[in-house]
This record gives sequence, structure tokens and C-alpha cells, in this order.
Amino acid sequence: MGSSHLQLIFKTKSKVGNSINILQKTNTMKHQKYLVLTLLLFVFTIFSYSQNNCKVLVPELNGTYVGKCKKGLAHGKGKAVGVDTYVGNFKKGFPNGSGIYTWVSGASYDGDLIKGERYGHGVYKFEYDGKDSIQEGEWKDGVFLGKKPKKPLVSNREYVTRYNFRRDGDGDRILVDLKRNGQVNSDILDFSMISSNGSYFQMGRSHGLETIIFPVVVKIRYLTWNQLGTMRHVCTFEFEIYESGNWQIDIVN
Repeated sequence: MGSSHLQLIFKTKSKVGNSINILQKTNTMKHQKYLVLTLLLFVFTIFSYSQNNCKVLVPELNGTYVGKCKKGLAHGKGKAVGVDTYVGNFKKGFPNGSGIYTWVSGASYDGDLIKGERYGHGVYKFEYDGKDSIQEGEWKDGVFLGKKPKKPLVSNREYVTRYNFRRDGDGDRILVDLKRNGQVNSDILDFSMISSNGSYFQMGRSHGLETIIFPVVVKIRYLTWNQLGTMRHVCTFEFEIYESGNWQIDIVN
């Protein structure tokens, strides 16, 4: 047999071999695609099953739920649709955190919730007497408390480096502590505390006002050493508090 015939047979075998390799690769790719699709279908089935068994503990939201789940309860971001609809954060099966709750009547609440109740700051939109109405402010246990009170306003301060207002529950009192270098300042001269109303009192080294009718305007003035203890200067601190309560104020020079 001549060399040309041998070359022809070799080329023919090579083409057949290449065709077989291509066919094998094609079958392998098809098999891989099949495995991927099967895996995706399995994951989707498990996901759908878990969603259907994720409970929302508000009867009006029982229906369908899509979102994060923990120990069989809605937990994290999600959406629940029943008679009413809620989109937002869940905790242990209840709307909790920030979200939007829409009632079947068309009324809606956009704001903070705790265990499914309006609690914190939020906006409630509803229809009253045939007109659209809005309640924006603070809520507690689903009850509207009113608009968020204004924060205390400091109108003037001299030689005061830091200050802090803290409201400790309901009441009608203000208690002021004067501090220097992180400690109670015991070296105070010519102290005065003038207010728009209320009665002055002293408790230890603290100065205060009681029987206050809010809002109240207060001006404090005293002479003390600077932080380095090298010279005295007059400290002034003027402020207004709008919300009633028992207030603790730290003034640091």
C-alpha cells in the first residue's frame, strides 16, 4: 500500500476520532446542564416548602408569606398578604421594626412597630368623615400620643465645653450637675439659676427646679476655674425645654 493511501486512512480515522470526541463533549455538557437544572428545581422546591411553612402570628396577615424565616416563623425582611398586607421587618412571627402595614379598608401605617402594634414614630393615613386624614408622630401600643416633642434648645453658652440632657420619665423637675474634667465641680462661686417658672432647690451639690410648667426657659451663670486651673471665668448656659418630665442635665466646663 502506498504512502498516499496510508495518509488518507490516517486522516479518515482522525476525523472519526474528532467526531466521537465532539459527541462525547456534547453529551457531557447536556448532562451537566441537566444536573444544574435538577439542582435548581430541588432548591426552588425546598424554598417554596419553607415559605409555605413560615408562620406569621397576626391572623389578619395569614395567607401568603415571602421573606426570611427562622425556626418556622417570619423573621427578617418579608411580605405577608392576608386580609391585610404588611411589607417590612418581622421578628418571631410579628411585624417588628420598620415597615408598611395596609388594612383592607385602605388605611395604611408607615413607621415603627413592636409585636405588630404601632410603637415609635410613624405616619398613619386613613379616611375620616369622607376626607383623607394623616396622623404623624409618636405611637405606643397602637395609640397615637401626638407629635414628636422638640428637643431641648441651647440658645447660648460661654466657657461650656460639653452638655447632656436626659429625660428620666414623667414629672416636672430639672436637676443640674456642674462638672469639670469629668468630676463634679466643687469650686463654684456666684451661682445663679433664673427660670421662666418653677421653684429653685438645692440637693447636695446639684441645683434644680421643681413644679415646672413646660415649656420652660432657664439661664445658669457661675464663676469657676478653667480645665487647667490657671484662671477663673464666668460660665453661662441658657436653654429651653419643651417636653415635660424629670430632666437631668450635665454641664461641663
